Amino acid sequence: MKRVFSFVALCLFVLSACEPEPVLSLDKESIEFDQNGGSQTVAVTANNTWNVVVDNSGFYSVTPMSGTENGYITIQVDPNASASSRNAQVAVICSSRDMSVTKVVRISQTCPAGSIRLDGVAVNGDSSLREVPAEGGTMEFTLTANSKWTISCSEPDVTLSATGGEAGSGLKVTATVPACPVFEGRSIPIALSCTTQSGGVNETLSFAQLGGVLAYEGEVYHAALMGDGKWWMTENLRYIPAGLTPSDDASAVNSGVWYPLVIDVLDESTATVKFSTDAAVIKANGYLYSTEVALGLKPGEITADNAGSFEGAQGICPSGWHIPTKADIVGLVGKTADKADTNPDAPYYDAELNGGNGSAALLNAAGFNAGAWGAVSIANTAATKGTAMGAIKAYQGGMNTGYIAGSSMRQVTTNDDGSLKNVQFVGLMPNMNNGTYNGAWNNYRNGVSVRCVKNN
Repeated sequence: MKRVFSFVALCLFVLSACEPEPVLSLDKESIEFDQNGGSQTVAVTANNTWNVVVDNSGFYSVTPMSGTENGYITIQVDPNASASSRNAQVAVICSSRDMSVTKVVRISQTCPAGSIRLDGVAVNGDSSLREVPAEGGTMEFTLTANSKWTISCSEPDVTLSATGGEAGSGLKVTATVPACPVFEGRSIPIALSCTTQSGGVNETLSFAQLGGVLAYEGEVYHAALMGDGKWWMTENLRYIPAGLTPSDDASAVNSGVWYPLVIDVLDESTATVKFSTDAAVIKANGYLYSTEVALGLKPGEITADNAGSFEGAQGICPSGWHIPTKADIVGLVGKTADKADTNPDAPYYDAELNGGNGSAALLNAAGFNAGAWGAVSIANTAATKGTAMGAIKAYQGGMNTGYIAGSSMRQVTTNDDGSLKNVQFVGLMPNMNNGTYNGAWNNYRNGVSVRCVKNN
């Protein structure tokens, strides 16, 4: 029996000694796939049994996983929707005589290039609009992106509800736009980016915001380009200069700033006005200012010597704007209380209106927002009390008169001792009962409305 076992062992040894060493080759060392994936075959040349070993990347499969001698393997790669390219490797191992040979196929797959598109935009909820109003508002963007994306705006006062996100469709981002800080209007750039390792999109879209408003001291004011070729504010100033406090007392002759006036009683027998501290009234009518304050001074700083030095002054107007001059007023309405100032070529002069006057109706048709807002009447430096004015029984339509401050001095009067008695400036005065809007003489201590004219 021992001889039989010895013989069998000898035969196995001889057979093993005769088995050739493993031989293995592949016709490809690397294969490439695009983002869509697919399948490719690799030819295997071997002289014995071989096996396939895969890594754990998980985005491909191999069939068959083993074979004998020559054959093929098929590598199937899934589509790649990620933002990164993918890499893996497949090992084929052929073994014999306690020896093995390994060959590797390297797999690479690209990813799709990033893409992002604007499917829609709605301005203040209206998808038909493409311009943001000068007063500000919102822009809601609807986006589709195939990968991670970002959105930004280089205008520092524009805020976005999101700065980016994951791939998807129907993505919503809202841009909140404040009042236009540039009077002439501005462009709002919205930058979109969606990139992957294969490239993508970096695009800037431009949206317009209309001009014609100016943001100043926390308020937004409208203006209109009038027929005289100048921009005029169409609202009265409504902020409080530093160090001053509005008064609701007409007798506070040194206040410099008063609350706006509204109708108190107006009927066929009585016409009175009163001060209002209501925020809506302040927004609609603005505060009333002495001409000193309008010119950027404190009460008591105008003198007989300096009164003529403020023509065209910026005063409390925004930078680049000024308190109206006599030339501005005559150029606009063509008339002051001095007939010598008549300019029939002024755009809002009506030769048929009461023998020739500036016309509130023509101003309003051009967007000036001509009206009357009353005034605090203070006769001169000797006055210890003022009078709230603006309504008359003959005009039942509301406030009848007032002033808009001007910066051109008309005359200075002094007391017997040479001290200042009064300064009159050329302001703009409405008389709504007859529809006129003309230049008139405004006592410098009066509390009046302020509108500004843009510098040329």
